[in-house]
Amino acid sequence: FPTPRSTREASEKMQDGEDITRDSFEAAAAALEALLATAEFVAVDAEFTGIKLPGTVPQDHDSTQARYTKMRRVASEFSLVQLGICTFHRPPPGGAAAGSALQARPFNFFVRRAAPRGGDKVVLDCSTAEFLRGQGIDFNRWLDHSVPYRSTADAAAAAAAVVVVVVMA
Repeated sequence: FPTPRSTREASEKMQDGEDITRDSFEAAAAALEALLATAEFVAVDAEFTGIKLPGTVPQDHDSTQARYTKMRRVASEFSLVQLGICTFHRPPPGGAAAGSALQARPFNFFVRRAAPRGGDKVVLDCSTAEFLRGQGIDFNRWLDHSVPYRSTADAAAAAAAVVVVVVMA
């Protein structure tokens, strides 16, 4: 699949399905950005510290809006642990993988909300934690090496708190 040479080289150094931390984020983000441009399709998955709250269990009769409202509440209460993005490409004709249906390139980003000034809380559902540990999620690595992110509101608050001082000589 066509990617710029430097991005392709960075992408090839990463192992498929490698957990991406703040140390490997720049190279992974560049590789992912290039791959997104030529992907046949993209799959996204998110792992949270919990997946249900009272009254949020999906029901067969839920409308799309009702399910969205329930899941939004869950996503607002629990912390994002890992964001998985997988691009799918058709192999180039005549290449080593020609004839294969699709090639998958998974990216697993360890992510954690950047703590605002007053700190941040993490709500953890024990059964979800047990499941994630059983799937190989390393919570120590998540806490120590995750890529920090901010919500739009937190970013705006941080920007408003910046004071610019101009000194005239």
